[in-house]
Amino acid sequence: MPYYNPFARQQEATRANVLTYKILTFLTWLLSIVTTLYYTTHVPWDGHEHPSKHHHRHTTFGQSYAHPTPFTINHVFVGIYWIALFFGQLGYIWHLFVSNDAWVRAACSVGPHFILFNLFNFAHIMLWTRSYFILSEIALIINFLQLVSLYIRHALPTTRESQYVSISTIKSIHIPAVSMPLVWTFFAILWNGAVMVHCTNAIACRILANVVIWTIVPFAGIFLFAYGDWTVGFATAFLTAGLGVGQFFLKVFALQWIFAFTIMALVLLSTIAVMYPGPTTSTTGERAPLLTEDA
Repeated sequence: MPYYNPFARQQEATRANVLTYKILTFLTWLLSIVTTLYYTTHVPWDGHEHPSKHHHRHTTFGQSYAHPTPFTINHVFVGIYWIALFFGQLGYIWHLFVSNDAWVRAACSVGPHFILFNLFNFAHIMLWTRSYFILSEIALIINFLQLVSLYIRHALPTTRESQYVSISTIKSIHIPAVSMPLVWTFFAILWNGAVMVHCTNAIACRILANVVIWTIVPFAGIFLFAYGDWTVGFATAFLTAGLGVGQFFLKVFALQWIFAFTIMALVLLSTIAVMYPGPTTSTTGERAPLLTEDA
């Protein structure tokens, strides 16, 4: 059975490609999770440098404590999000190893982008913990663009019976491989960017942050109302709530946490409205993201 390769539209993939997907997907996922967990508790140590030069290096969350910004997210929310993401990704990888051809085809359709996400996440962690914030920001932006490209090409499920994949399968692939990584990368760009420009307590920077935080609304709105993707809505609302909690404990007398909770409420209500449309809304079944693309 032929499998579609999103990186080579005119090339028909073979079972050898699927084997390559299986190996690279698992290895890069393992690289991403091991790196993330390791630097959560360990400070980077490069033996060729003198210990006195390591003062700018921290664990993943230690870097956050060292550089508090208007876009610092509460670490508990970050931890919960990544635990859910890693377990969800493990479920996605499982779809590559089953005997169901439709499941394998759906998983392969996002395989290369999933591999790239893992590699860019690895790069981000390595650079972030070593205070290379400009390079880390570049890695995040490239990762975000490739995830947007993935989303545009895998927006809605096909209705043709020969290519049909169940809604539950689409969710189990789309959520951990597309929507959750996309939402996280968007927030990471804001967070890392604020650290990069040293946005801490300066009044001008705080005012700018009060404006920039509202970009979360159109970000979520595009995917909610253009694609009907409630998975992006819930992920955005969750991280925005984490942003609100983080800002509340960083600076109580400020607008940032108030704006964050306001945005969270707007996104959450919009998500529920999209997920459960009114009786006058014309629907042809449950709106679901992700297309097993064959165009």
